[in-house]
Amino acid sequence: MKNLEDYVVPWVREAESYSDRHLEFAWQHPDIVRMMSNENPLPPSEAVIDAVLNTARQGNLYPDTGGKLRKILGERVGLTADNVVLGNGSTDVINFILETFVAPDDEVVISVPTFPMYETRTRVNGGIPVLVPMQANFYWDVGALISAVTTRTKLIFLCTPNNPTGNNLAEDDLRRILALGIPTFVDEAYYELAEHPYTYAHLIREFPNTIINRTFSKAYALAGLRIGYAYADERVISFLNRMKIPWNVSLIAISAALAALEDKEDQQLKRKTILEGRRFLCEQINLLPGFRAFPSDGNFVLIDASILGKPSAEIVNELIARGVFVRPMGGHHLQGYIRVTVGSPEQNRFFLDKLGALAAEWIATQ
Repeated sequence: MKNLEDYVVPWVREAESYSDRHLEFAWQHPDIVRMMSNENPLPPSEAVIDAVLNTARQGNLYPDTGGKLRKILGERVGLTADNVVLGNGSTDVINFILETFVAPDDEVVISVPTFPMYETRTRVNGGIPVLVPMQANFYWDVGALISAVTTRTKLIFLCTPNNPTGNNLAEDDLRRILALGIPTFVDEAYYELAEHPYTYAHLIREFPNTIINRTFSKAYALAGLRIGYAYADERVISFLNRMKIPWNVSLIAISAALAALEDKEDQQLKRKTILEGRRFLCEQINLLPGFRAFPSDGNFVLIDASILGKPSAEIVNELIARGVFVRPMGGHHLQGYIRVTVGSPEQNRFFLDKLGALAAEWIATQ
């Protein structure tokens, strides 16, 4: 008799899933300040909560395709509802785009460090991730990305502003990559939180291989309600609609997204909170001797804490013991680096107090 594992397709059996243990830990320890997952520190607005409660009364009905939401989203960038596909969070979008374009043993080019979901979902879907390191200054190595493309390349992943480095890819460089004609996923998850927001959605008409990803998790604070979306050429959207699961976005999530888009005052408050908090964190971190905070257009700040002389995980574990949870960057091949999510003013000050105290203790013993 075969082992049960023998029935699992090889690429799933050999792959590792994206680890969400950090979130499990955070939920189990509500006393620890969670600044590790790029969540918005502010809750959904009252308008969103009202929409969720009202829509829950229709929970016996299947949702539609979110036509009204897709129309509004399309119009915001000069496109139509037919240029928009919704997902159960942008992670769902990432997955069904991979399923649409990538067969087992096809290659996917990924600039790293970046959101690790691209690599893990590529492996789970049977693809081969081709990882192209950024330059030493954390800018994309565009020449290396182009050189990494082969006849087996079926998809390219780019993130701008990039997680965890926080910087943006220049349009001229993106055009060089898009000119290859390969489906290219441009992740704009943090678009609304940039100092000067700039989208590449306009390139879809010129380069129909462009796919622009967005989410309601960051700027709109709907991470727990799971709603993301992508802009693409109508032909691409038609294929994505064949691959995605029907009713993949709940009626409640669609209503919450519509309410969040209408609440301009809440949008401004959330953006102001992030921009002011980000500036404050960068300014204060850079005042700590030996530390460096990298400029960011996301709701996070990458920190070079290698002055402490410890691995990233050890730094994070010590900060957890002091009551604040940030993200280690060792898994991104950035040993000694950590990433902190922009929190509320109180959370930001708490983190800085704990980091400063830890630095004073550890550096004094060196």
